[in-house]
Amino acid sequence: MAEIIELAADGENASKIFESYIQSGNINFLIGSGASFPAIATAGNIEAEIDELLLANNENGASRRCLEFLEQIDTVHGKVSTAEADDPIYGVVANYRLFLSTIDRILFTRKNILLPRHATVFTTNYDMFLEHASSLVPGVILNDGFDRSSSLSHEFMFTPERFFDRTYRSGPIYGHQIEIPTINLIKLHGSLSWRRITDSIVFDPAAIPKLTDEEKADIAQVNAYLEKHFLILPNLRKFHTTLMERVYYDLLRLFSKAMDQENSVLIAFGFSFADEHILDLTRRALRNPTSQLVIVSYSHASAAAYQTKFSKQRNVIVLAPAAGATINFERLNELLVSILPGQANAA
Repeated sequence: MAEIIELAADGENASKIFESYIQSGNINFLIGSGASFPAIATAGNIEAEIDELLLANNENGASRRCLEFLEQIDTVHGKVSTAEADDPIYGVVANYRLFLSTIDRILFTRKNILLPRHATVFTTNYDMFLEHASSLVPGVILNDGFDRSSSLSHEFMFTPERFFDRTYRSGPIYGHQIEIPTINLIKLHGSLSWRRITDSIVFDPAAIPKLTDEEKADIAQVNAYLEKHFLILPNLRKFHTTLMERVYYDLLRLFSKAMDQENSVLIAFGFSFADEHILDLTRRALRNPTSQLVIVSYSHASAAAYQTKFSKQRNVIVLAPAAGATINFERLNELLVSILPGQANAA
């Protein structure tokens, strides 16, 4: 059964947990909608709501609910680079920025030179907070799977084999090679920046024009708007093209492969494991006795739900706050920073 460990006031026990796995393991993170809160409301029961409409044969209602869900995210996306300090969007960007820079520093300073200096961030979020945050941290290499070879086009082709690339820098005199930290970003449900062109996916962050109220009244235009995005929408009929189905399962295989590696750790934050595909894959991956799942629970109450979901797995730790407290993104960053050299008391 998953073990619940309550976060100590000074965070020392959490720091020791993270450090033991991060220093000697292959590092993976699973980020859910809770990480983008409060800028974007958590996904909640959105999938259940849409599934209920589909089961009642109300496909038009399901499409309109999907539209509302995307519009909320798209509205935030339009403000992500201009938000003022008192805007929740600004705070969320700051959290993601510190998160990426901390992972980069952890990879650069960890002592085990036999392990690759890369980490993988899996996320089901459609938003572009991670991509925007990486542009604010000079030196961080964020590999999102798109081929950015020299081109006159602003569209970049999705090339998932890029996730296996490693980056080295050689010295000018002796030719010695040093691996540069790389952070893979794998968006399991697609992204607002993804577009479909014939049988390919391209990175194109240009916003798709919003629908007017008159256009929203036309269900054909609503469906056309949804299909312009390359997104795995939250419902039981996730796919409307063969390409979408193939890409989705390719990305899930990358998730499974990452957990199958020896001494892999997956740190989950802001993710409820309500997605049955990912929950099932994670449970199966944990059959690997060298893998470890560390779930950072936002609240004391939700820790018990995680323990129930992983009641048959022993290599799962649920890091929970004390009753009445929370572990938000800012607190998670503090715990990660605390394992850096010279930061023993940072938590």
